[in-house]
Amino acid sequence: MVWPLFARGVFLRRRLSGPFLAGLWLLPQATTWIRILGTSLAGLDWRFVLRAAILLVLLVSIVAVPLVSFGPVRIPRAHALLSMPNPEYTFFANFQGWNFSQSSGTNPTIASIYIFPGQTLTANSHSVDSVSHTLSYYAPGTTAAQVHTTDVCGAGNSCLASVSIGPSTPATLQFAFSSADTFEIYCQIHPFAMHAQVFVDRSPDINGDHTVNVLDLVRVALAFGTSSGQPGFNPNADLNRDNTVNILDLVDVAANFGRTV
Repeated sequence: MVWPLFARGVFLRRRLSGPFLAGLWLLPQATTWIRILGTSLAGLDWRFVLRAAILLVLLVSIVAVPLVSFGPVRIPRAHALLSMPNPEYTFFANFQGWNFSQSSGTNPTIASIYIFPGQTLTANSHSVDSVSHTLSYYAPGTTAAQVHTTDVCGAGNSCLASVSIGPSTPATLQFAFSSADTFEIYCQIHPFAMHAQVFVDRSPDINGDHTVNVLDLVRVALAFGTSSGQPGFNPNADLNRDNTVNILDLVDVAANFGRTV
C-alpha cells in the first residue's frame, strides 16, 4: 500500500510549486547550512554534502509551509487506518481474532510514522461476540503459550499494559512504548486466536534534542541510500527499521517536522 503515501506527496508538490521553486533558489546556500551544523561533518566527501544539500532543500520546500489536515492515512506496513499526529486505532474483539471479518484483515499489524518511542498510542476496543476479552501489550517475541490471565502487567514484566473489555463495555488503553521494536497485542483469555502486533518506528528526533527539525533532516540526508553494513549508514536515521535509509525515512521526519517529542 505504498501508493497512497506517495499520492499524498504528489498532492503536496502540486499544491506547493511556489515553495518548491523557492527551495531550489536556496540551493547555493544549502551547502553552507550543512557546513555550519557541527564539527561532526568535518572531512566529509563533498559529493555526500552536495547530495545532502539537495535532499535538504527538497524536504524544506515541503515542510516549511503550513500543515494541511489529510485525515486518516494508510501507511506502508500498516493494516489499519491511523489518524495523525496522535495515533489511535480501534479493534473489534472477537474470539476468532482481532478484527475478524473486518476490512483490515484478522489480527492486523498496527504501524504508522506517528508511532515511535515516547509517543502515546490510543487503542479503542469493544466486544462483537458478547464475550469478555482483554487488550494487552506484551514484550517483543512473547508467544501465545506464555500469555495467561493471571499475568501482572507493568514496567519490567512481559505484559506491559492491559485493559479489560466487557461483553457490552468498550475499553480504551493509552500507552507509550519505550523502544523501537515490534510488540505483541494479545487477548489474555484467547491468546492463540487473538494475536496482533504494533510496529514501533525509531524516533524522528534523531539527534536527541527533543525537537524534530532541520538537524534531523540532515542526518537522514547524509545517510540517504545506504544500507546496514555499508559506509555512512546511520541506524538512527533508518526510522522504519528496514535496514536502508531511503525516502520513507525522509517522509517520517518531514511528517513530524516541528514537533516537540
